[in-house]
Amino acid sequence: MNQRPIRTIFDLAEYFGLRIEYRDDLPANNGGYLDPHDEPQYIAVNRNLPHCEQMFTVAHEICHYVSQHNRTRRKYRNRLLDHQYKSRRAKILIRYMRYLTNRILSIETEANMFGMSALVQIGPATDLKAYLERHPEKIWSCLFIVMDCLVKMPFRFIKRIFENLLLARTRS
Repeated sequence: MNQRPIRTIFDLAEYFGLRIEYRDDLPANNGGYLDPHDEPQYIAVNRNLPHCEQMFTVAHEICHYVSQHNRTRRKYRNRLLDHQYKSRRAKILIRYMRYLTNRILSIETEANMFGMSALVQIGPATDLKAYLERHPEKIWSCLFIVMDCLVKMPFRFIKRIFENLLLARTRS
């Protein structure tokens, strides 16, 4: 994995060791895909799409890579859903929660939310604006991501202040 600072979504792909391959032979409605092998090596991106679409596609495919959606068993990042419980009631509850999670937040929806999050948080505002002009139906997911960022911002700010105070206290 690369040690350069991550400034763009393309840097994030490089960080994970994924090459970006620009392809001319993809249909117009296909933004790209993740290498289908067990250990993906590249993300294929449709060269004929605008930069905003390419950014979204790369972020979308990185989500598939990180979440290991190409595996037979979906990998849950939530420890509660990934834990193996002994209690029969807990097993039933967790099985139901996994079902709802997969039903409500499908693999593609999760990857689309990650792609939108990358456009909102990493990409330039011009790319976000261009993407929303091309996909007005995705304005709600954009608003959701923006609201989530705004809600978390004060907590991040407060956390950073306390970390700086603790560092200053330990130095003295």
